[in-house]
Amino acid sequence: MLQFFLLTITSITFSQSVINYQTGTSLEVQTGASVCADNVIMNGTLTGGGTVCGLLSTLNLTAFMEGFYNSASNILTSDTAKIYLRSATSPYTIIDSTKSKLSSSGSGTFTFSYPVNGVNYFIVIKHRNSIETWSKTAQVFTAGSLTYNFSTVNTQAYGNNMKQVDASPVRFAIYGGDVNQDGTVDATDVSLIDNDAANFAAGYIVTDLTGDNFVDGTDFAIADNNAANFVSAIIP
Repeated sequence: MLQFFLLTITSITFSQSVINYQTGTSLEVQTGASVCADNVIMNGTLTGGGTVCGLLSTLNLTAFMEGFYNSASNILTSDTAKIYLRSATSPYTIIDSTKSKLSSSGSGTFTFSYPVNGVNYFIVIKHRNSIETWSKTAQVFTAGSLTYNFSTVNTQAYGNNMKQVDASPVRFAIYGGDVNQDGTVDATDVSLIDNDAANFAAGYIVTDLTGDNFVDGTDFAIADNNAANFVSAIIP
């Protein structure tokens, strides 16, 4: 049976609790009102201009990192990425952030606590040794869900700031080589990789640009090429 919840009060707040609106329910939060809990799960329908805080929102993201992608096998070496949601207007304040793994197919599910449905947010992807990359435009969550694919064309990134890493299927990836995470690939990054390669460094380290847990000439070449092409973050 369809259930309806009509709220006309200023706010409802629960301490250390979970509110679960199951499939088939409908919640209307009127403008100026708010529903708050530590965790709000919305599987039903949410309407109205009010605020639901604690509502978990899910971003289904697809993205590839340049050196981690193998164009022969069409497979990504899985690794952790951090996603920031930023306000769509200057100074582009960080609204929320979370970490998750991108799978071998480049897909990942990122769960947030603070985005509001219908509000515009830039999606910003950061990876341990890649260039920070922003979505082309600000995106919106609908019913707590958003899907975004960086990989289909370089115009999915702000400033078209990605590199084609495969022709069949066509795939674009965020640039690798920003070892020190200063927003640009330059001689400093190349030097760090060169030193680690000379010392046969291995393991889960930032100078490994291919995800094979070993630093060698392949990693050096990626950073050197991007440094020569003045690759850097492009942001609004």
